[in-house]
Amino acid sequence: GFDLVRLSVLSAAAFDMQQADLTGETRDDGADIALFADRIRARLGDSAVLKPVAVESHLPERAVATHPYAEAPQRVSPPKQPDKMPGKMKDTRPGLRPERPIRLFRSPEPIEVPATEMPEGPPMNFRWRRALYRVARAEGPERIAPEWWREAAGQEATRDYFRIEDSDGRRYWLYRQGLYGASQAAPRWFMHGVFA
Repeated sequence: GFDLVRLSVLSAAAFDMQQADLTGETRDDGADIALFADRIRARLGDSAVLKPVAVESHLPERAVATHPYAEAPQRVSPPKQPDKMPGKMKDTRPGLRPERPIRLFRSPEPIEVPATEMPEGPPMNFRWRRALYRVARAEGPERIAPEWWREAAGQEATRDYFRIEDSDGRRYWLYRQGLYGASQAAPRWFMHGVFA
């Protein structure tokens, strides 16, 4: 076996990824997709082709909106940063973004959680769509506070999200809405998405 492997890089260059077609050509000006969208919209109507657009919201169900393809704003690439900025070091760390599920439900579905190890911890098992799931592993919580500037006072509650794996290896994204001891009502649990 190996005890140590070391890699030394003398020089590195930025790698600009480009989408290639099946023939290996990297020419992608968006004309093919626009032509396809125009044909579908001509046959089925303007609302047949929708484009997801990012919206500034930290609540997962509000973070993306869909617009008709013709009205959706085009994606703009960020300006390139110079490699050497005087007085500053370049940050080479990749952005640490929390893992999100492949399928996010349009609206979270309520689940029953009979018991937790700790009041603020993940559930030991839960019932969803009349089936009981036993939790093998859990990761979290990831706390998402309500958007108090958009909601009426007291309408939304703090969410604690957990990435859960059941005893069969299936992975879920569920959250507890509300905090223990913060109000008279017990927190409620919801299923918000599933991982692949």
